[in-house]
Amino acid sequence: MLVPQFSIRWLLGVTAVAAVIFSIVALGVRGHHWAAAVSVGLLALAMSIGLYGLLFFVVWVFSVAAAGRVASPGDSPFARGRRPAETPSPRVPVEQPPGFAERQQSCPE
Repeated sequence: MLVPQFSIRWLLGVTAVAAVIFSIVALGVRGHHWAAAVSVGLLALAMSIGLYGLLFFVVWVFSVAAAGRVASPGDSPFARGRRPAETPSPRVPVEQPPGFAERQQSCPE
């Protein structure tokens, strides 16, 4: 079914919450400072949720546009169309401190 199913209880709950919110906004307009502060906070929350939704939509549009250019899992995003030559790393001998060999032989493992 395409039409969402809402219960009367749910709709009455949403209406009651909206009535409380708009009563607080009305008190803020009439000059109560605490109500004005709550109203500004609720407005900031609503704007943050709206901005999140807008940015999500923008990123979603870019992801849909780039869906045809998906690389295979083994490809590097930094290799420009070709793989670099495999070169072995040079082995550099590590210098040991003086007396290390003697201490290594005297310590039982």
